[in-house]
Amino acid sequence: MSKAVRPVLLVGGVPGNSAEEVFRTVAPILGDLAIGFTDGEFGVRRFWIYFVLVNTWATHPDLELIRPVVPAGGGLPDFLPTGYDTCQWYGVKPGVQKLSRIETLGYPKEAAASYKVFCRLRDEGVIPRGVRFQQSLPFPDDAARLFTNSARNMDLMVDAYIDVMKRDVARLCEIIPHDDLVIQWDINWETVALEHGDYLPDTPPMQYKPNGDPMDRFLRYIRELNAPIPEGVLVGMHLCYGDLHHKHFKEPADLATSVSMANRAQEASPRPINHVQMSVPRHRSDDAYFAPLKNLRFGNGTVYAGLVHYTDGVEGTLQRLAAFKRHFSGPTGVATECGLGRRPADQSLKKLLEIHRDAAAAI
Repeated sequence: MSKAVRPVLLVGGVPGNSAEEVFRTVAPILGDLAIGFTDGEFGVRRFWIYFVLVNTWATHPDLELIRPVVPAGGGLPDFLPTGYDTCQWYGVKPGVQKLSRIETLGYPKEAAASYKVFCRLRDEGVIPRGVRFQQSLPFPDDAARLFTNSARNMDLMVDAYIDVMKRDVARLCEIIPHDDLVIQWDINWETVALEHGDYLPDTPPMQYKPNGDPMDRFLRYIRELNAPIPEGVLVGMHLCYGDLHHKHFKEPADLATSVSMANRAQEASPRPINHVQMSVPRHRSDDAYFAPLKNLRFGNGTVYAGLVHYTDGVEGTLQRLAAFKRHFSGPTGVATECGLGRRPADQSLKKLLEIHRDAAAAI
């Protein structure tokens, strides 16, 4: 195993109410260890894919609400459901054969504002030189599957999403210098479909079967969405198993699905993929979980092992890292399983960042 040049990955969200607050929190602890600093995904982006729901599907002229949400309550925004079985659904209006053009999903505007803060803090010496600005973006199944109830609706929503995301990505690469940017694809329902099945009739949101093979869909997204990204921009994948209310949709059996996705994506991508993050549940430090890594063919890309867990701290994290080391010798870094942004209120962000730092030192 070799230590990655930047051995820490912040998966996405980080608790905070502004880009400046987040940057000033992470920079003193992680310094130049991180491949990039996210702005924390504050505001509606804190709730991940609901940023797309609120700004795009809920306002699209060709869609109509066919099932309202059952709100989670507890002071959370009204658009958040109690669970996967109570999400709001949108359907294509009668007679619509193709959704009209979406001008933007809103990510470039958010990134432009946060990048200005990033540059100012770097000029002040708060953010080290060489750390990039990280923009995390959801894959198409994630944007559509939760919020509709049929394969046809999903197809039309996915096609419209791919169209606008390609333009948004190109715009991001215009706004932010290539050597300052890392784009990370957040890949949730594509991963779950390949791990557990694309059609689970009694298990929302997998209660309908999308068209096509899930691996074919995933590779289509890789080909189309990576095409506009210049090679000077770093590109990575976060292979996610869900984190609604801080709980996986279903636990992975081992790393076989993640290894297969990484291999196939690297082969299909029109440009190199620089890193992949793979989830490691807290209770898995056994060799059987990591054994599929022997089949990984990811070139010189970095594998960020998502084995940092707050609840058993540095000691438990290092146990999982030791098992990972026995099965992978390439460039390695550490991360959490999912974003840091929706953690229980009694967990210290500072302590969690320190676990990242200390685990990186042990690679």
